[in-house]
Amino acid sequence: MRTKTPSPEEMERYIARFNDLPANKDRTAGKIPTEAREMMTARATRTVIASTSVDTPWGNGVIPGPEGFAVVIAECEAGNGPGLHSHAHTTETFTCLQGRFRIEWGDAGEHAMELGLYDTISVPPGVMRRFENISEERGLLHVTLQGPLRDVEYAPSVGAELREKFGDEVMAEIEKLGYSFNAGLEG
Repeated sequence: MRTKTPSPEEMERYIARFNDLPANKDRTAGKIPTEAREMMTARATRTVIASTSVDTPWGNGVIPGPEGFAVVIAECEAGNGPGLHSHAHTTETFTCLQGRFRIEWGDAGEHAMELGLYDTISVPPGVMRRFENISEERGLLHVTLQGPLRDVEYAPSVGAELREKFGDEVMAEIEKLGYSFNAGLEG
């Protein structure tokens, strides 16, 4: 097989500099309140690698990747993390890059393990999960997703809490973005 030797300029397309990665929260700015969004996702997510031909929940990656694969850096202040959710067909793998994280799983988040620096856990499809930064400092979590990527459903309890805090209008906007709150319910 003949190999390639890209120029340094060509290789720039395959470099993601953390400080230059846009925070994905801007994708929902003005549509849903920041506090509501942060009940569903990490404080900030930065897409490193994702398909450029298919829109992912986090936007296109700075580095182009294949469909069904994404690398995202989740940035969480102390106590921050997404609501309990499930991916029907996507495996989600978490590696702690900074801080400490608790990974919870089960329909009510009844099981948990802690991740320290460079620890990794891979959560199979169909398992309810969430993570939370349990350190006192900003936490960074390297998240690798493999699967359809748009197969996330949140626990009904997350939807109920959002509706109670923000009302029907905000819930309608969230649902327009493609989110649902039926994880764990029989279809």
